[in-house]
Amino acid sequence: MRWQADLAYGGNLTGVLSMGVSDQERYLFDLNGYLVVRGVLDPGEVARLNEVLDQQGLDDLDEAGREAALEWLPNLGGPFLNLIDHQCILPYLIDFVDERVRLDHSYGIQMVAGSPGLDLHGFPDDRPRNCAWYHVRNGTISAGLIVVSFALTEVSAADGGFVCVPGSHKANLPSPFLDKRANPDDPWLRHVELDAGDAVIFTEALTHGSLDWKGPGVRRALFYKYAPGQWAWLSHQWAPHELEPLTPRQRAMVAAPGVVYAETRQERRPIEVA
Repeated sequence: MRWQADLAYGGNLTGVLSMGVSDQERYLFDLNGYLVVRGVLDPGEVARLNEVLDQQGLDDLDEAGREAALEWLPNLGGPFLNLIDHQCILPYLIDFVDERVRLDHSYGIQMVAGSPGLDLHGFPDDRPRNCAWYHVRNGTISAGLIVVSFALTEVSAADGGFVCVPGSHKANLPSPFLDKRANPDDPWLRHVELDAGDAVIFTEALTHGSLDWKGPGVRRALFYKYAPGQWAWLSHQWAPHELEPLTPRQRAMVAAPGVVYAETRQERRPIEVA
């Protein structure tokens, strides 16, 4: 399996990568706090995901209704479960988060023309109540909460969507931008253009948000958020019926946080890519 990763600081270079994370990707992720991986989902995967979402009646709901309908993507089953350990993304999760990485939570968004963007948020913080840390020690990245955002629709420069302050995940001073609206004219913001099937991987320590949606169609994105195996942001515990359709690797990745599994008292083992 081969896919495209955006390797440029300004988004203009593209390199072809095989399985694994390159030194260049690792460097640029550490530098910027995010990485764009192109063509993660093939057209068939995008079509299947959009087909399920089309069946949810999202077009008939308001903003709050759409948010409620997409607040827990595993409930939608099938192709949404396949994204838990997608083979193109898993190497990045193991490299940037933890070899015992676990899915913490997952939700989706559908923005329509006029949908408001999300205020800027996210900052590096070591307080015990916050798991959105970002550190590098002895050449190893440790991110307390990583987001994988799968784009199911195109996002052009004029449309709106995801923006961030590159490098802010390593800031040593309080951010003056937190809880403020994202303005496309602000020179410190970077907007990310995407094709359907692309993914953005970023740390929650990065100051990020979204612009108001101005595109002619809808913006659909799926967010899968991951933490080290012993850590959690959300307290959700998977019920037996939720676990039933999962593969063994997926079950390991959604197990309750801990150094050992509560049910078996066995040590949590690294997630295998193969």
